[in-house]
Amino acid sequence: MKKPLSDYPNLQHQRQQFLQQLSGLQELRRGSLTEQFLMLKRKDGSRVQRGPKTISQRLTDPALVPLYRQQIQALRQFETVVDGLVRVGEQLSDLAVAEGVQKKSPGGTGTSRRGASPRQRPGRPADAGF
Repeated sequence: MKKPLSDYPNLQHQRQQFLQQLSGLQELRRGSLTEQFLMLKRKDGSRVQRGPKTISQRLTDPALVPLYRQQIQALRQFETVVDGLVRVGEQLSDLAVAEGVQKKSPGGTGTSRRGASPRQRPGRPADAGF
C-alpha cells in the first residue's frame, strides 16, 4: 500500500528517532552466550569451573557474563533499529519518486503518445512494413 505524501513528516520523524537510537548504542558484540560450564582439574588437584562460551571463547571470569550478554543484546537492538531505518528510508524514497511523478504528470511536458503513426516517427523508415 502506498503512503500519501502527507506521511512524509511522520516518516522523517521516525527516521530521526531511529538515528537517535543508533547513536545511543556503543558496545556491540556478535554471537550468543551458551550456558555451558566445564569442571577442570588443576595440576594441584583443585577443581575449577570454566564457562560459559561465546564465539568459541570460554569466559573464565563470571563477572564478564552480564557484560557480554548486554553487548550481544545491543547488537540485536542495533540490527532491529537498522532494519527499521531501512524500511523508513524505502518509504521516503517511494514518496520522493511519487512526488516526482506527480510533478511531471499534470504539465504534460513529455512527448504525446498519440502523435504520428509508427511509420512516420523519426528514426523509423517509412517502408518498415510493421
